[in-house]
Amino acid sequence: MTQKMKKIWAALLAAAMLLGLSACSGESDGSDENIIPESSGGKEISRSAAADKVFSLNSNSNYSFNPLIATNHANQLICDLVYEDMVVLDNNFELVEGAGVIVSGTPNEDGTVWEFKIEPGHTFHDGSPVTARDLSYSLGAAIYADRYKGRFSSFKGASATDEVLQVSLGIGDMQFIKLLNIPIIKSGSYGEKRPMGSGPYTYNEDGTALVAYEGYHSYDTLPVDTIYLKEYQTADSIISAFEDSLIDVVQNDPSSYTNLGFASTNETHSFATTNMHYVAFNEDGGLTQSALFRVAMQYAFDREYLVELLNGNGVATAIPMYPTCSFYPSRMAENLSYNLETCVRILESAGVKDYDEDGLMEYMAGTPQDISLTFVVCSDSSAKGGIVRRFQEDMESIGITVNVQELTWENYLKALDEGEFDMYYGEVRLRNNFDLTELLQVRDEDEDEGNTATNMNFTNSRDSAFEGYINEYLKAGDAGRFNAYQTLCNYICNETGSLITIGFEKHQLITHRGVVKGINANMGNPVYNIADWEIFLD
Repeated sequence: MTQKMKKIWAALLAAAMLLGLSACSGESDGSDENIIPESSGGKEISRSAAADKVFSLNSNSNYSFNPLIATNHANQLICDLVYEDMVVLDNNFELVEGAGVIVSGTPNEDGTVWEFKIEPGHTFHDGSPVTARDLSYSLGAAIYADRYKGRFSSFKGASATDEVLQVSLGIGDMQFIKLLNIPIIKSGSYGEKRPMGSGPYTYNEDGTALVAYEGYHSYDTLPVDTIYLKEYQTADSIISAFEDSLIDVVQNDPSSYTNLGFASTNETHSFATTNMHYVAFNEDGGLTQSALFRVAMQYAFDREYLVELLNGNGVATAIPMYPTCSFYPSRMAENLSYNLETCVRILESAGVKDYDEDGLMEYMAGTPQDISLTFVVCSDSSAKGGIVRRFQEDMESIGITVNVQELTWENYLKALDEGEFDMYYGEVRLRNNFDLTELLQVRDEDEDEGNTATNMNFTNSRDSAFEGYINEYLKAGDAGRFNAYQTLCNYICNETGSLITIGFEKHQLITHRGVVKGINANMGNPVYNIADWEIFLD
C-alpha cells in the first residue's frame, strides 16, 4: 500500500466516524444496523403491540456507552436518554429554545470568540450541579473523540467559570453554537465505562435498565419510570425482537443497505439529516477539467429520482444545504433543476458536440476527441447506483458515453486514491452549519495524517478561492448570511461546477403503531423530548 493510500484510508475512515461519510462501507462502524445483510429494499416488519407490557430498547455490550465515542446506533439511542446536550437543533437546523443546557451564546464581532451562559438547576445523576466547567471538559473531550472532532477543526481553546463558558476559534464562525449539540459528561469521568450524565434517565446498578432520574427538571412528565435494556447482537435476532415487540424503538437509515424497512402496522417518524449525496469530478485532466463541462452536468441529474429511490426518505436539492434552512437560496436551486436541454446548450457552448455526425458528441483538444467518462460509485447502495445509472442513460440519449463502475468499498477507495475516475458519487455528513471545507479545501499531500484526516477532496482541484468564500459565509452575521451563502453557491454551481449536490437523506425512528405518541425526533438526538412522549403498554 502506498503512503498516499495509507493517508487516504486514514482520511476516509476518520471521516466515516467523524463526519458521517457513509459512501457505503461494508465495514462495521459498530452499529447494529451495519450487520444486517439486506439490500436497500429493506426487510418488512409487520407486527405491532407492546407485547411484554414493558418499554425496552436494544443495547450492545460489545461497544462503548460513552456518549462521545459511541458508534453503535442502539447504544447512541440509550446515551441520548442518559445525557443532556449543550444545545438542541430542530429539523430546520435552528436552535430549539430551552431544550439544551446552554441558554445563550454571544459571539464577538468576527465570530472568533464566543461566550455561552448555562441554565442553572441542571444536576448530574450524583446530585452535583452541572457547571460551565463540565461543558468545557466535555467540549475538550469531544474535540479529540473520533465521533465529533471533525466539526471542531477551528477550535483554539476554552475557559470557564461555573456559569460561563468562553470558546476561542481560529476562524470566525457566527453559527458555531449550532455545532454544540454534543452530550455533557461530568468533569473527570471520560475514562469511565459509563460517564456521569445529567439526562432524564440513569442506569440501574447492573446496567440492565434505565430508571427515571428524580433530579431531572421534567421528571414529573417522563412517560415511564423504567426502560429495560435488552441485548440482541445478530441481525436476525434484532429484527425478530422488534417484530415480536420485545424492543420498542428502532433507529433506521432508509438509504443504506442496512435498511430495516417498516410496514403499515408500525409508525415511522422521519427527521432531517445533513447526510448529503453529491457528485464530484477528477479535475486533473481530460474533459472533466473544464469548468463549463462541469457546470453543464449540474442540469444532468434527476434529483427527484433519488427521493423516489429512497421511498420518500430524502429531499432533492441542487444546493449543499437542507432546503428548510432559513437562508436557503430557493430561487437558485430552482434554476439548477434537471434539464437536459439546458445541459446540451451549455455543452455546445463549451465546444462539446457531434463533430463527425456519428450520433456521439466529441470535444476539441486540437482535434475532436471521443468522450468516454468513468463514473465510480460504491456498490452497496442501490439508491446511489440507481441515480448513476439514470445519469448514464440520459447521457447516452444525448450522445455521451458513461462507463459506470459499481465498486466494493475497498475498490471504491482505491479508485479515489489513484484518480481512476472522471466522476464519483459520494455521501458525507456535513456539519450543522453546512460548512463545505472538508469537500472543497485544497489537499496538501505533504501534510501529515493528523491534518488530512478530515479532508475529503479527491478532485485534485487546486482552487484556493473556495476557502475564502466559505470563510466569508461562516463569519457572516444574520443580515449578511444569505448573500454570503448565495455567493458561495454561485461559485460552486454556476462558475466552477466542482460539486453537484443531489439531495439529503431523512432518517427514522420506527415504533409500533399506537405505542408511542409525541415523538419529535431530530438528527442530533432523536429522543430529546421524551418528557413529552406518551407510551401505551396495554
